[in-house]
Amino acid sequence: MVRKACRDPDIRAIIIGGGDGSLSRALEHVLASGKTLGVLPLGTMNYMARQIGMPLDLAQAAVTLAGAVQTPMDVGRVNDRYFLIRACFGAFPEFIQSRDRVRRKEGSFLEGALAGLSGVARRYRIVEAELSSPGGRARIATSFLMISNNLCRDSDPFLLERERMDGGTLGVYVGRSTGPVGLMELGLQAAMGRWASNEALFQGEMHWLEVQTEQRKPLISIDGEVEKMEGPFRFDILPGALSMLVPK
Repeated sequence: MVRKACRDPDIRAIIIGGGDGSLSRALEHVLASGKTLGVLPLGTMNYMARQIGMPLDLAQAAVTLAGAVQTPMDVGRVNDRYFLIRACFGAFPEFIQSRDRVRRKEGSFLEGALAGLSGVARRYRIVEAELSSPGGRARIATSFLMISNNLCRDSDPFLLERERMDGGTLGVYVGRSTGPVGLMELGLQAAMGRWASNEALFQGEMHWLEVQTEQRKPLISIDGEVEKMEGPFRFDILPGALSMLVPK
């Protein structure tokens, strides 16, 4: 449906009714077409809709879209996969998988979160990788590696706000510890909305990053969807690549 709409010369904007994963999956076709992207927030977290100030009430969101303005936004890319929010290795993809199994069975948000924590405890993953960036090379062993579309700032834990969406950089966040205690500390600070001030994270800002993991096809979470992707991984940022409908 999205692909067909992107090929139609009479359609100027593609409106996605869904969550962050649906938006992310549509990027390949929307960017190729040069059309504008809009969102009706129907997902679980709706990080992107919250980021741009879109009302979560469906009727209000539809009215807001009618008066929204086209705004250029950066897009992240890992290999040939685009993302609007973040890509994660390590414990977080395990959390998402376990949480979503419960949510698909119509479990509550709390039940999903508890299932996610249980999944992490049962299948605790360490990421061993070599990172290459404009600043050089480094080897890491961590339970958490996140690359975000622009830097995150301290905010409500359900927002994951970025400082801006047109800064033209990637935010890189590496957990300082490989142990379960360190992961619990990181999760606690993240649950309080601490990203810029999270003492359990090494943080960096760069235009590109290469990640070579010891595991050939590790789990990776991209905008809330988990998949196995074959490395090595080349991350970069596409400044202003996306035209998006943003509330005035």
